[in-house]
Amino acid sequence: MDFTARKEVTALLIYETERSEQLEYLYCQRDYDFNFPAHLHHSYEFLSVQAGTLTCTLETNSYDIHPGQALLVLPDQIHSYATKQSSQSVLWIFSNDWVPDFKAQLGQRAFENPVFRMETAPLMELLWPGNNRCKKLAGLYLICGTALEQCTLCPRPGQGADDPLEARIVNYVQENYTGPLTLEQMARALGYNYTYLSAYFNQRLHTGFQDFVNLYRVSRAEALLRGSSLPITQVAEQCGFGTIRSFNRVFLKAKGVAPSVFRRMNR
Repeated sequence: MDFTARKEVTALLIYETERSEQLEYLYCQRDYDFNFPAHLHHSYEFLSVQAGTLTCTLETNSYDIHPGQALLVLPDQIHSYATKQSSQSVLWIFSNDWVPDFKAQLGQRAFENPVFRMETAPLMELLWPGNNRCKKLAGLYLICGTALEQCTLCPRPGQGADDPLEARIVNYVQENYTGPLTLEQMARALGYNYTYLSAYFNQRLHTGFQDFVNLYRVSRAEALLRGSSLPITQVAEQCGFGTIRSFNRVFLKAKGVAPSVFRRMNR
């Protein structure tokens, strides 16, 4: 369990595989002015604010978290973080298998409002990396129990057969964005009806399929423009854009500047 400061990452919806497949996963980080884009995983994510204000967008709602307050994100909920002025926070992520009783009590429900009051000092002591498993369990169940005491549960929308669909969509795009990619291909690969999947993008992910793919490609292009000396034509090709013209058009629309200008600004 590491304590690190993570810089803002610019990307579209991210599926965090490590935090979805690893058993007894437990991770912690401290942050100043925390920003992180939309992402999801199969683990719980607890965030506590010590100073300033941090905004979490969870599914379609946004919550301002103030000092002394915390928020618990459930597995497979799309969420992102933004700091408008300044913030100090600490975040723990832990896998399902740490808290099976809590998972059973939740069932097919979620928190109506996931923000609650909780101090982090007891957690820092219980969840310290060198502690034994019993202390860590105590800390994690303290988080879950406090959330249950203060937050109202309600039926969770979108549960059932489609529960992991966001993760499957993001994973499919991550694996196939470098080549031609259509909604028809994705529908066949994932075993869904084309019309249903199109509606799912618009209603659940709040974007169209092509915009979703293009923004993911732009996020990968950003990384190459910042961290490599590849010609822009090769960046476009490696990120799945058929022509340099389409790359320039999509990148300009998404970032407000042309790829060449973006590279100069970030060198």
